[in-house]
Amino acid sequence: MLSSMRKSAGSWMIKILLGLIVVAFVFMGAGSFYSRRGAEVARVNGEPISVKEYQQTYHNIIRNMEQRFGGQIDQEMIESLNIRQQALDRLIEKHLLIQVAKKNNITVPDQILASSITGISAFQNQGRFDPQLYRRVLNRNNLSPESFESLQKQAIITSVIRNSVGNSLPVSESEARAWYDWKNTKVKINYAQFAAKDFENVEVTKNEIQQYFEKNREDYKTEPKIKARYVRFTPQNYLSRVEVSEEEIKNYYQAHQSEFTSTETVEARHILLKVPENADKNTEEQVRKKALEIMERARSGRDFSALAEKFSEGPSASEGGYLGTLEKGDAVKPFSEKAFSMKAGEISEPVRTRFGWHVIKVEKHRQASAKPLEKVKEKIREKLALQKADNIAYEEAYSMYNISFGGEDLVKNTRDLDIDLETTGFFTQNRGPSGIENSAGFAETAFSIPLMEISGVKNIGNSYFLIQPIEKQEPHIPELSSIIEKVRADARREKQKQAAKKAAKNLLEKISADGSLTEAAGKSGIETGTTDFFKRGEPVPDIGQSRQIASAAFSLSSSNPVSDSVIAREDSFYVIGLQARKAPSDEGFQAEKKTVMARLEARKHRQAVNRWLTALRQSSNIEISDQFSNLSGSG
Repeated sequence: MLSSMRKSAGSWMIKILLGLIVVAFVFMGAGSFYSRRGAEVARVNGEPISVKEYQQTYHNIIRNMEQRFGGQIDQEMIESLNIRQQALDRLIEKHLLIQVAKKNNITVPDQILASSITGISAFQNQGRFDPQLYRRVLNRNNLSPESFESLQKQAIITSVIRNSVGNSLPVSESEARAWYDWKNTKVKINYAQFAAKDFENVEVTKNEIQQYFEKNREDYKTEPKIKARYVRFTPQNYLSRVEVSEEEIKNYYQAHQSEFTSTETVEARHILLKVPENADKNTEEQVRKKALEIMERARSGRDFSALAEKFSEGPSASEGGYLGTLEKGDAVKPFSEKAFSMKAGEISEPVRTRFGWHVIKVEKHRQASAKPLEKVKEKIREKLALQKADNIAYEEAYSMYNISFGGEDLVKNTRDLDIDLETTGFFTQNRGPSGIENSAGFAETAFSIPLMEISGVKNIGNSYFLIQPIEKQEPHIPELSSIIEKVRADARREKQKQAAKKAAKNLLEKISADGSLTEAAGKSGIETGTTDFFKRGEPVPDIGQSRQIASAAFSLSSSNPVSDSVIAREDSFYVIGLQARKAPSDEGFQAEKKTVMARLEARKHRQAVNRWLTALRQSSNIEISDQFSNLSGSG
């Protein structure tokens, strides 16, 4: 089957399918894809969780994390967040909830399913559900409408069950006040800082260097390193083998009109007169009449920008009411409908939106327009040529993969076919070889497979790779003589820290006698600082983020005004004392009471759901397959 698929791999769909097979093979480690096609990672009351389901959930969590942190997350972060276990726990929970729904005959009516799907913004065009856009979005994500609707039903059902647990858990006003006071109390502290770097006279002897090295030998252990062979298949190298016909260009142009069509836009200014939220009819009419007066001035030739600066109550007033270039949907509906019905230079009658009354001036109105085929023909040709070249590069890579089974196969096959085989120097898992785009991805693959085995086809950077790790350097602890300057610096820095800590402890002992941080420090010639007020969870002013210092600060009181112990932060040590404490006002609590109570109710609900799920899990039969421990960390 693989052979027949490879022969017909001229289409993107076949390429994607082959890619998925390779991903599945690598994800499972050594062994046949077919023999593990039905593999599972766990069973929940006899119901299997498939490897495919696990992979999808794992990658969804990764994508969400990337969006949250604004880019790719590295392997260290993936491991520290234990995303593999998160994915498994999420699936176990989902299966348990769906089983509860089945036992209780909980189903999703068609109208609720339809409403939930049509309300998703990704499927809407100008605020309305677009069936064609719906199918296109699903196709891009390799989903059929049936499979997506099944997933949506599951999401609705699990949400219904979650919401039904712990809904009747009220929060009293005294609970809310206690939480509000805890959260919003502020403190101001005095502090003495002892930074290690300030103890410059510290030196270390040869004996101290030796002792430090012996005590911390594991800290100097080198990272494992790998050397690898690889074959690179770069699409640009296959452009000479590609031809793009006029018919293909024409078909692409017709099928992708949106790429070559500019959207309709208006460039506009406005004058906004706000209407109070609960205004009566008389107030409403007065504001409208004022807007009409301004409109008449503008239409009589007065400068619209000057009128906006004088009368507008919107944030753009200082810029003469200028809103820039707008597409449909950028503004609220009544405003947008009016602006897009106007010609350049026109000034509207007052338009009512939820913000108030607007007088609009359209400065430019650009209609949607399509670029003719002749103007974009070469751009399309280049794109299609690169797509075809990419297909050829993938096919060549997969053909080589298909005939190479490890050992010296890659050397023999590349020599027979006159293809370049390159060899890296040694590199670590965190820092791949030089000269390769996305070398971290290269290193991740090389370290994930045994020596002399050949990876599947890997898309790294703008090329396809086959990678074969051929030699490994195990971690080792080098001789002291080869790293003595590094050890000397580390030993000295440690000695400076100990000196700083000792000085801080000495001050703390003096405070016990004198009773005041500032008095004891002053007698010893030690400078102190005083922070501004801060709340729990906020950085400590002048010091920075420190959970230990903040925790100690909020434990201080008039009867216990100085910290019981020295507090370490990075390479400094602190002694802190209470300067002042400020409780939140009753007015502040009354203003936020509803929000606080809602937040505490949501927290109680989450806690109730978590307790219920824990009990449900404990009473269920959950079996974790050996396959789970064998899955690659990268998925």
